[in-house]
Amino acid sequence: MQFEPGIHQLTIGRQPFAGFPTPNSFVVVGNDSSILIDAGYDDENDHRERMTYIESLGAPPVSELIITHRHPDHGGGAAAMHAATGAALTCHPLDREAIERDRLQGRAPIAADVHGGEVRDLGGLTVEIHHAPGHTPGCLALYVPERGALFATDTVMGMSTTVLRPPEGDLRAYANTLESFRQIGAKTIYGGHGDPIADPAKRLDQLVRHREQREQDLLRVLGEGTYTVREIREVMYTGLPEVRWALAEDQLRTGIAKLIEDGAAREDGDHYTLAR
Repeated sequence: MQFEPGIHQLTIGRQPFAGFPTPNSFVVVGNDSSILIDAGYDDENDHRERMTYIESLGAPPVSELIITHRHPDHGGGAAAMHAATGAALTCHPLDREAIERDRLQGRAPIAADVHGGEVRDLGGLTVEIHHAPGHTPGCLALYVPERGALFATDTVMGMSTTVLRPPEGDLRAYANTLESFRQIGAKTIYGGHGDPIADPAKRLDQLVRHREQREQDLLRVLGEGTYTVREIREVMYTGLPEVRWALAEDQLRTGIAKLIEDGAAREDGDHYTLAR
């Protein structure tokens, strides 16, 4: 679906888990070339649907596929897209090993690393590449200044907060990335799942406040005793569907790791409490 001139969102494939939206990939179309941002799951039917849409555009050829991060719902289909379009595959070096091992599996090469700071001129539209760690170490975001469009992948979504799972998730890096997104001043954020976000400043403020509140909640619980991650989850995530318990516990482990790094918490086997 085209949301604005040259900006196409492709929402194709299965849900990562029940109740969570299908992943998005994007085509940015300039006068001279096009760029694909992410490639969804490694699924033949998904690939066929994605290629049918791209071919229907009659747009300049896809010159590059930027894989924003290592997860299967974003990089899984990259090898098939490379085979179909010849697009060069690029990613951040901190996620490259995982992408090559788990997603490409020798079926396609990474043509080049991108570190952040690179700019692609598509003719009439430019794509700025930003390193946006937190969700994964090598997570990327893309910005099209002519449209004020920020492609934030899973770092910012309108219908959910972002899960930061150990060992790849990093709360401190994530907070810094949210602040860098504030500085960009985008008009629209396109997330890795769900609908576009029409008020980026408001959503970014919500996410910052949410993370700050979660840290205060975690400090409060740890201040009351010594607990396992499961016990903390039972207190902090009451009413959460069982299908999301593991995600919540991973998120708590990432939060606890930050508190230990800050010197605010300590570990005792599989139990945690405040540092005193």
